[in-house]
Amino acid sequence: MLDILRRQAGRFQCPKCGESLADCELEMVAHQDDQSLVKVTCAHCQDVRVIAVAIAAEAAPAPMIEVRDEPVEKLGAPITTDDVLDARLALAGFEGDLASLLR
Repeated sequence: MLDILRRQAGRFQCPKCGESLADCELEMVAHQDDQSLVKVTCAHCQDVRVIAVAIAAEAAPAPMIEVRDEPVEKLGAPITTDDVLDARLALAGFEGDLASLLR
């Protein structure tokens, strides 16, 4: 898992300093089935983030996604690591389809 992430890291930029994450430090925090939590440390500014990663067994066609480009001040506070982990825990016990989740 970490090897795959290391190969892909150069495609991403640090959200804090904007530099490439090609030389970032990666550390596996937790792993269960096809899902992992990985700590990413920027080599340039030492910013630390925890990301949730899921590996798909087979690639499915990507659905059409509406992208809204809004100024940050209209979106409210940035999403924190705790927000992502809270959402993951809330969804872990959800039984149903996407349509019922979004109602």
